[in-house]
Amino acid sequence: MQAAIMSYCLQNALPQEERTLENVLKLAAEEGIPNIEPYMGGRDDEDVRKAAESIRKLADEFGVALPAYGSGTRLGEIGPNRQPNMDKLKEEVEACAIMGSKVVTFPVVDGQPVPPDQPKASVGVRFERMLPVLVEQAQELADHAATFNVELALLNHCFLVYLGWHQKWLAKLTDRANFGACVDPGNYLHYGFQDPVAVCQELAGLTKMVRAGDVRPTPEDEIVTGFKNNGEFRPWSATRFGDGAIDQETCYRNLAQGGYKGVVSLKTAGASPDGPLAAVQYSWKALNDLLDRVS
Repeated sequence: MQAAIMSYCLQNALPQEERTLENVLKLAAEEGIPNIEPYMGGRDDEDVRKAAESIRKLADEFGVALPAYGSGTRLGEIGPNRQPNMDKLKEEVEACAIMGSKVVTFPVVDGQPVPPDQPKASVGVRFERMLPVLVEQAQELADHAATFNVELALLNHCFLVYLGWHQKWLAKLTDRANFGACVDPGNYLHYGFQDPVAVCQELAGLTKMVRAGDVRPTPEDEIVTGFKNNGEFRPWSATRFGDGAIDQETCYRNLAQGGYKGVVSLKTAGASPDGPLAAVQYSWKALNDLLDRVS
């Protein structure tokens, strides 16, 4: 497996006013981090293909590779937003190819966008009711991506596609060789209280990308206080890689035994008393040490 780090994870080690992608790539080079996953965040204010050309030049200048592309554009828009959204996703696939990346990671819309005046709009399980829309769009996007030799990795994120079996069936029903799951063990706990070890075993053969992070259970008194103060419910908190509740080694052994050999991108580094860069350095080393053991 190939370790990488997400741009917004490394951004946290920079002062607020210096968090440009150029500075991220420069810091990666200084820290001996060879692989970056640029996160483009679903921006609509520029042509991402032009931005990709600039990013590729900067990466070459700093000697940093870009094996994956992180998109914030969400699959699953319907109505008048459908076509502009699909066009944006296709542009990001092309940007991925321009940067020399091999895989695009992207999420699905947060909830079921069904107009309330449609039959049975208020009943049923959201994922099952959205499957025809998601599969049709995933197939269209995968066919476009295939012409650029790009793979697609669907995230387990937010509140529509967030469990392992959601990713499994969307990948199987899409039925495209270049479409699969972006496995994020921490998200299985965070969004669905699902066992990451079991999911990594189930999805190993369908995995196109992995996002790495770790979480710890939030102390119950902190959960209660947060809810009383602002209505926030946060049962999990980010922590340094390997220090949390996830059995990381078994997760990655399951992925390796299932044949996964691709990119593992560090998305969160947790906190360190010595500052954010120290947290990144700790988590980056822990991730690489683990991948050396299981690969």
